[in-house]
Amino acid sequence: MAVAREYAKCKVCDCKFVLRIGVGIEEVWTHTFDCPNCHTPISVDLRTGKPGQAWVEPRENAEIIPMDDGVDLFVNLHPAFAFKQEDYRSQFAFASMQHIELTEGKMRVSNRRINDFATQFEIPNTQQVWSIVRSVLVLALKNDPGNVLQKQIGAYEAVRKRHMPEFTCSTAFKCIASFFDDIFYPAIGGLRSPLRIFVRNVMQAHPIEAMKFKAYYRSDIQAQALERYLSTFGDYFRLFDQFRQVLTQVRVGSDDVDDLIVGSKRFDEIKLYYGQAYETLTSSYTTLACLNNIAAGRSFDQFMSMTLAKYINDVEKSKKSNPFINVQPLSAFAQFENSALRNGSHHASIWREGDLIKFRSGGTGSEKDIAYSRYMHVCNGITISIAALLLVELEMFSDISF
Repeated sequence: MAVAREYAKCKVCDCKFVLRIGVGIEEVWTHTFDCPNCHTPISVDLRTGKPGQAWVEPRENAEIIPMDDGVDLFVNLHPAFAFKQEDYRSQFAFASMQHIELTEGKMRVSNRRINDFATQFEIPNTQQVWSIVRSVLVLALKNDPGNVLQKQIGAYEAVRKRHMPEFTCSTAFKCIASFFDDIFYPAIGGLRSPLRIFVRNVMQAHPIEAMKFKAYYRSDIQAQALERYLSTFGDYFRLFDQFRQVLTQVRVGSDDVDDLIVGSKRFDEIKLYYGQAYETLTSSYTTLACLNNIAAGRSFDQFMSMTLAKYINDVEKSKKSNPFINVQPLSAFAQFENSALRNGSHHASIWREGDLIKFRSGGTGSEKDIAYSRYMHVCNGITISIAALLLVELEMFSDISF
């Protein structure tokens, strides 16, 4: 992938440096980073035009300057990749090369040609495409009150065809499923497919109780769950330019993120996200817990030692996964749970110091820290868990069209 190079300086301390910004798939991409000298936040836009054209425009505390051979301080940025520590200040760093190794064997290859990374492993203009998908989801579940569902499905198909001419989509569920699958595969499949098999086995072994739960899902779970899902995904895709920098790692199952340097940091915008996503996922554990009850031969609303009402109203969020924590594939959805981080993020007891995130698990709790890249990693991971659960719920228990 191409790299745009520009000389710049911090308008606060006059520190000069060379910007090396990877060119992604969007026409405009904003990067915010710390001045290498005074740590003042600096923002620039990378803009692209015709193929091969890319330039940098300053936004905040930055000034583009003429080429200066005396400048040997480098700042590397990329919209889709983070950097190894030894590469972050290197003039020879190409973060995309690391991802060739990460994604080897995991890329989808067209029957007719090999697509490049930008359209093979990502969806261009993800935030705008999500707005169409959101509309499709809401219209489908509300029985298309304005008779515009097919128009929106057509809009989704059209925007995807711009980069994938062979793409087709004729139903609401295909629209929603293909969107989440294409931005989160292969990780989302590793959660969704086993859960779908689990549900089918439950339906086959206990059809009457499964039908009772399906009715309960539609009457008591679906509406509130949808509101939580839409709120969480709305924030995630609004902040997608941040989370995307380490998304590949969780998608391909790599946990090696703690030593990565995230170039663009807008922590004030993402610091509450994990807490929100945690609340959304653990609230939706009701579905998994009920399925586990049925699989164990009980009524969907009867746990080993409590009722469903007690589970929903009295069990702490950090213990919601306990009933199924030893049951595969249900337990896989809890892999990115961190109740201490949730408390810090949910109650804003969380802050950034350089490339570390520090937080307190409670009002008087001890101070903890994780790498900035790790925080973003778990945010991505828990979001994929939410997306996988949503797709299974829609497919197995809702009346959305296929």
